[in-house]
Amino acid sequence: MGQSCVLLALVAALLYCLRDSEPGLTSPLETCAWNHLEPHLPLLSVAPIQRSEFLARQTALARELDAAGVDAFIAEPSASTSYYANISSGFHLSERPFLMVIDKRGRFTTLVPKFEAGRIAKLDMVFDNKTTIAWVEEESPYEALARGTGYEKVMIDEHARFMIAAGLQEAGIEVVPMSETVQTLRSVKSEDEIALLKGINSFTLALVQSLQKCIRIGMTQEQVVDASQALFTRAGVGHGFWVLVLFGDQAALPHGGETGRTLQEGEFVLIDIGSELYGYCSDVTRTILPTGATVSDDLMAVWKTVLEAQSAGLSRMNVDEACSAVDGASRDVIQQAGYGKFYTHRLGHGLGLEGHEPPYLNGANDQKLKLGEVATNEPGIYVTTEEAALLGKKTGFGVRLEDPILVTKDGGVLLTGNRAQSPWSP
Repeated sequence: MGQSCVLLALVAALLYCLRDSEPGLTSPLETCAWNHLEPHLPLLSVAPIQRSEFLARQTALARELDAAGVDAFIAEPSASTSYYANISSGFHLSERPFLMVIDKRGRFTTLVPKFEAGRIAKLDMVFDNKTTIAWVEEESPYEALARGTGYEKVMIDEHARFMIAAGLQEAGIEVVPMSETVQTLRSVKSEDEIALLKGINSFTLALVQSLQKCIRIGMTQEQVVDASQALFTRAGVGHGFWVLVLFGDQAALPHGGETGRTLQEGEFVLIDIGSELYGYCSDVTRTILPTGATVSDDLMAVWKTVLEAQSAGLSRMNVDEACSAVDGASRDVIQQAGYGKFYTHRLGHGLGLEGHEPPYLNGANDQKLKLGEVATNEPGIYVTTEEAALLGKKTGFGVRLEDPILVTKDGGVLLTGNRAQSPWSP
């Protein structure tokens, strides 16, 4: 199945080559960056999750449900249904519930609106045997589920809407929240999941590195954004694309908010970017400079401080280390450099089928890191122009560096392949 990904990328590249034959349809930035990025396409040659792994996940869930003393696990289309049964989180939710149910014996059931049963049956969901409970418009779907299963106590997925829990309770079924143990089933990644995360994240870093070689003073945010999207699409992994491109003091707001800027001398470019490979997400940030461009010594010192903070956090991303301690290690470096109050967000978050998922590396979370978990390590310093004046500086700035890290028995391992070396070597 990995060959299909390469084939998809080659077809996409062929279409772009045909497009390139018409002048004016590709930007110089895209063309330049693609020349650097194209050799990295094999990074995307990773197989999707196989049927056997989906079934193994269902078996593991059933075992945990039995141990917890609940009859079944219930979820709406979400990352959880993608994980257990290949039911896409992109399935449109409406006021009519469509539920995936896996019980403590491993039995697989769907609750569907009767008039939608044919359409839902065509979904490429994975199961050994499936029971379908189709409810009609004149009845309560939750009573139909209670009547059809006899369940007395169920665990509900963390993504499910309140109306689902309320409806189940009204039908006489006790509802309990998803346990940390069940949550861990998805946060701890398999070898195949790690391969997918490594593939898409290392490719995303290669894309940023390719952009850095081609960005020039005088380019606009929109040019960088458009080229980024075009490069992912050209590689066949444009679905799920997103990007933040921030110049100079724009980056003082970690998630941006201002557009229409042109890159000036003496400004950093912050690129926070990602896409998906078979549903698995990338999330990479680099604060870069165009080749030959420079910033003040003060700004370079800030960049190096953020790199040191990332190193400190990485050194603590070990099995059984508290998430709060990992966050604190990176925060101490920035505090000692005098920028403590300008490190305004947590160190990182889990990454997998969702861009943000457990574990969360923040000072309030004392949960311990587990073997096989993946979390981002993304310290930053953010100073607005108003705050900069109080520090004796003329303009604001923002610097962030981010890599997803796999927790192994030997410590944290980068899924991007390498860390930033300098603003010119991201």
